[in-house]
Amino acid sequence: MNLYITKKLQEKLKIEHLSVLPAVDDIYSWRANYVQGHGGHRFVVFMNDATRLTIVINEAKVAKLKKLAELFTIVLRTTLLELGFNPDVADRYMGELGEIAFAKNTDRKQTARLIKCADATWYALRNLTDDVELSVWANNYPHSAPDGSDGSYSSPRQNAIKAFAVYGLPVLKSRAFDLNIKLDLDTRFAVRCLRVPANITFKNLHTLIQRAFDWKNSHLHSFGLFKQWSENPYARPDIELVTFINPFEDNADVNLIESQTLDKYVPEYRKILYRYDFGDDWRHYIEVETIIDDCEEELPILLFGEGDAPPEDVGGPGGFADFLEIIADPNHEEHEEMKLWAQSQLWVSFDFKRAARMMRSRW
Repeated sequence: MNLYITKKLQEKLKIEHLSVLPAVDDIYSWRANYVQGHGGHRFVVFMNDATRLTIVINEAKVAKLKKLAELFTIVLRTTLLELGFNPDVADRYMGELGEIAFAKNTDRKQTARLIKCADATWYALRNLTDDVELSVWANNYPHSAPDGSDGSYSSPRQNAIKAFAVYGLPVLKSRAFDLNIKLDLDTRFAVRCLRVPANITFKNLHTLIQRAFDWKNSHLHSFGLFKQWSENPYARPDIELVTFINPFEDNADVNLIESQTLDKYVPEYRKILYRYDFGDDWRHYIEVETIIDDCEEELPILLFGEGDAPPEDVGGPGGFADFLEIIADPNHEEHEEMKLWAQSQLWVSFDFKRAARMMRSRW
């Protein structure tokens, strides 16, 4: 593998001389830059010439820089698996990469693309710090087409799916869960069925549910895990995952959502209560219906959906029922006012194609 490094990274690695290397296929050619600034953040960003696959090594201080090549290899393989690539494809690619050979970076066009990758990483650093999480995010970030010819945009992940097809193996293969999600509206349910990677984080699952029901992520949320549903709708879950822990409450069986993954709890817990907006208290009852061991599809997928979800801050199920009644009656004295309010809330009726598109953008 040829790794073309910038002068900044060369200085940080204390490499005095860089060899002139024979050219290799772009799929085995990578570039790397050391970036520092914005509140003391420092990281190394790697970018593949052919696909723009991106690897981020965060907090790139002396200890990490000393084992940079080893870290790159570990994070690259883990990231490929997190993105749903077939482990056999990942191993094939890693084997063909071989050892890292450092070289001077002289390609201005590819360097400009490398800088754009770094700029996108700054955006992600507001919410992420882990190397793999940052790399997964970066590989779902859309860029202009690799050849820059048609003005279209694609993510490094999508580019890599096409590039790895040369191996003649299923490019994508991962464990997946089919989730049946019912939003309780008192007299009925709004239903969405999703197929998601088994290793999805609850943070990302929250994002997908928000998109599936067209919520605006304006309120707090939590996940409650059950082995069996209780007849009491307000029964405490066996395990609760929250965004913050209240030090004044009993915190037995309460964990922070951060970095928790679905496959850590499934199949032991196949019933999950997702609560959103503790004021209106929207309750989404999730059941893990199917476990797929070798899913070759690009995930996540919206499999099915029916029923409108409420606008934000409508006042719970009762308020939503009033809302629907007023919206449906052009002669109601509050009809026009309610339409304007619904527009201000960006509320729209459920559209399967639109929701499915939002799933494909991942997280």
